[in-house]
Amino acid sequence: MKGILIVGVLCMLYLNPQTMDAQTNPSIETLQNFFNGQQLLLTYREGEVVYGTYYFLEVHYCPNGYYGLYGNTVKQTVLGNEQKSNWQEYGTWKITSQNGLNGIFYASLNGGQQFYPVYQLANGDMFIREGLSIVKKGPAICQ
Repeated sequence: MKGILIVGVLCMLYLNPQTMDAQTNPSIETLQNFFNGQQLLLTYREGEVVYGTYYFLEVHYCPNGYYGLYGNTVKQTVLGNEQKSNWQEYGTWKITSQNGLNGIFYASLNGGQQFYPVYQLANGDMFIREGLSIVKKGPAICQ
């Protein structure tokens, strides 16, 4: 009985036109205004709840097209310990369009390149993918 109820609720949410219109791909200008000169905290989890890895990324998006990323991870081990790591990454970023979607293209100094489409919720929040939160932390620290 619970399974049918859950499936029914999920179908209503999925088929609800308000839910479908709730996310949009914002304009390049909107994305530039949101990211330019901002320090952001991005958080997400990969893997299981108990033994998954939690990511905390502090990203400084500088108006001159450079970014600095300071990452931390925390992972619970089977023995109840925590494995922690941190790293830094630097490179360039640009708000651009690719395949009809607006987003961020970044190129790290160590050679990695990636385009991430960015979406905006009806409440104004931005997100890259489900489960990844983006929180503004203040002005970016740029040179």
